[in-house]
Amino acid sequence: MNNTSRYNEQAIQRLVDWNSDVMIRLLKQVVAKRTAYGQETWDVEPVLEQEEGKLVLDEVAEVIDLPMFKYYRTSPNPDSVVLPEAAEKQLRDYVAAVSNAYHDNPYHCLQHASQVTTALTKLLSRVVATSLDELDTELGEEYGEDDSLEDVQVTDNMAAMLHHHTFGIASDPLTQFGLVFAALIHAVDHQGLSNRDELKVSPEAAAPYGNRSMVEQRSINKAWKKLMEPEFKELRRCLYKDEVELKRFRQVVVNAVLATDIDDEELQNLRMTRWEKTFSSGVRMTGRDTLKDVNRKATIVLEQLMQAAHIIHTMQPWIVYDKWSRRHFLEMHVAFKGGNGTADPSASWLKSEMDFFDNYAIPLAMQLKDCDAFVVNQDEFLNYVLKNRQQLSSLGEDLLKSMIEQVKKDDLEEEQTDPASLVFNPEARMLDSLNSEGKVSKHLQHLIDWNVEILAMLVKRIVAKNNATGVSGNKEHINLELDPKVKIVDEVTDVIDFPDFDAATAPDLLNTSAELNVVIQSQLREFVTDIATRFKSNPFHCLDRGTQVCMSAKKLLGRLMTKTAAESSEDIYAKSFGVSCDPLAQLAVVFASLINDVDHQGIPNSQHVFESSYLADKFKNRCISEQHALDICWSHFMNGEFDELRASIFSSSGELKRFRQIVVNCILATDLEDDQLIHFRKKRWDKAFVAGRRDESLENRNRRATILLEMIAQSADTFHATQNWHLYTKWNERRFSEMYKVYQDKRLKQDPTIFWYKSELLFFDEHAIPLANQMKECACFGTTADEYLSWSLANRQQWAAKGNELVASIVARHLGKQIEKQRSVRFHRRVSLSAKQA
Repeated sequence: MNNTSRYNEQAIQRLVDWNSDVMIRLLKQVVAKRTAYGQETWDVEPVLEQEEGKLVLDEVAEVIDLPMFKYYRTSPNPDSVVLPEAAEKQLRDYVAAVSNAYHDNPYHCLQHASQVTTALTKLLSRVVATSLDELDTELGEEYGEDDSLEDVQVTDNMAAMLHHHTFGIASDPLTQFGLVFAALIHAVDHQGLSNRDELKVSPEAAAPYGNRSMVEQRSINKAWKKLMEPEFKELRRCLYKDEVELKRFRQVVVNAVLATDIDDEELQNLRMTRWEKTFSSGVRMTGRDTLKDVNRKATIVLEQLMQAAHIIHTMQPWIVYDKWSRRHFLEMHVAFKGGNGTADPSASWLKSEMDFFDNYAIPLAMQLKDCDAFVVNQDEFLNYVLKNRQQLSSLGEDLLKSMIEQVKKDDLEEEQTDPASLVFNPEARMLDSLNSEGKVSKHLQHLIDWNVEILAMLVKRIVAKNNATGVSGNKEHINLELDPKVKIVDEVTDVIDFPDFDAATAPDLLNTSAELNVVIQSQLREFVTDIATRFKSNPFHCLDRGTQVCMSAKKLLGRLMTKTAAESSEDIYAKSFGVSCDPLAQLAVVFASLINDVDHQGIPNSQHVFESSYLADKFKNRCISEQHALDICWSHFMNGEFDELRASIFSSSGELKRFRQIVVNCILATDLEDDQLIHFRKKRWDKAFVAGRRDESLENRNRRATILLEMIAQSADTFHATQNWHLYTKWNERRFSEMYKVYQDKRLKQDPTIFWYKSELLFFDEHAIPLANQMKECACFGTTADEYLSWSLANRQQWAAKGNELVASIVARHLGKQIEKQRSVRFHRRVSLSAKQA
């Protein structure tokens, strides 16, 4: 659990300290109650047995069993409790670990989690404060104003009434700790995407969570796994005394965190039905309430407290709502700009926000008001949420306009200041990201981490499959003799062999929870780092793009593996021609996507041929950049320093050979200029899907699988054409600038400004749109193929209308930068000359 934060170290530490102090106070209450009952904690740690295949979502309980009221031997006093030093230190360490697991998101970040934690702590304190005020009145009426309420009987009666008045919540500090714990961890590892967008971007990552509430389930899994590590044993010893308390703690955490998923209709309907059923006769307990009825009410109230804390900014003054709305809008904008968001938030934000108030925030506030035992000022939240809804109606359009202007300004500043975004000045790129001490920049390290994570996930699948079949690697067999006389382009294969279906190794049955061993992880990271530093300082063919291509290939593979409830693993195997059950093939296509632009010279293959470059001569004027990239990376991959990594991937030289065949085919498939390969692929497509559309032979299945992997590589390589207009224009501008630089260096005869508009139209008509149609025709990618085709057609239409204008604006900006640069150079020369004369 180690991620960066948008805040400086001092700000992070303040939040860690604040959250730790809150948790320590609650933990002292847990220990105080246990001491008052004269109870001891465990010597042999209790363990919860997890059913195999059971999701966190399946653990949501309709009723959580809270403990019955029990009179204390002595009144618990949390202030007198001194926690074991080890337990307190472990709690602070745990809070720090959770804090570091939050990502650098505008909204779902550590500050948001801290705000929710603080809000929930205050709500819980109001539970007790409100109830005590009312009980003082009730007991005063019963005993008389002159009687002492310090009498033991009165104190016991007050404790009992407080317990019943709050459905047992006020007298169970473990439940309170669990609720605040849930608030702290509820957005751990949040990617800045909604569940809907995560399902779109990484369907294979959503599948283990049943394609529902993956953000919330992942947070619970990561936080719980961390809590169960040996280094937090003393903390756990203080927290729960037996399996019953451990189970209750877990149930509170699961129900509370899942209650924050307000987009899951099934969960929302379940909660609404339960509320109407439980509180149809009123909130207060009646003589007819069974223990289960009381616990059901407690469960509902716990979830509502969590939900209120989760959207507390809607129930506070407008200035607070304004602040967090802007953050949420920015987060959605960043997702959309990066090609991960479902839609541009500016188009629907105001309507969706009003719907959010009308259908969720206001009803929730009204339910909180109905639970009058749980808020000091019963109308406070409802008043604020109604006022904010009213102000949104009158100020919403101005707020939206302001947010749009701000994100546009931020985008412009980012493009002007981020070296990765400079169109005509790519000097300070990846190789130059090494500082004087040889350390990589934060941006480069982020890209390396991202690619390592993607590749590690695929290697884990291979290891899991090998373990399931009892196969292990052997370093002595990991060898592949290549004929130096055979060029890479001549290795392109018509049909690659793929393994038959094996039910025991179906993707959903593989156990990928185990981490790779340290040596393999180290070698994988070292390889990716070495590859990353071999990318050139190009505006377009750079590590930024390589990472985007790698992610796009992973996303498409995920779509292949997504299955409906009615589909079996064998159905998915057949639909994907075997690729869904072949982790080695999946690794190969992602590997190819990552290395495709390594050491790219920033010029097209045709320019290599025109200049009769060394590389053109070496690779016989065909697929020059692609063969060069593979030549470099394969030689490095086969070095002895990566023996353990290869041994974990390949169980035989035959698998290594198949891996290379896929990598070769996929990399060479991205050359859109080689007429021989284009003709070869068209002829093979007709053979597999047109003339052979009814051919279900093994050979044709393997041919289709080979085509499918190449299509993934091609689609990933041209990802910008199948995304929103903003993303397309960003990468199109980078590609143009790369070509324009070649023209400026007097290596290109014709100004690209003259032919760029037409060449882009041809790119859409001859490649992007036909490829999207083929993806749709092969029926492997579900709605993704429709989505890609839709974006391609829309971008083509916009380019036809605005393309010439965009090219002119790019050139105008470039000329302006050149003039400014020349002025700056002349100024510094004059200053330098003056200094010498002085």
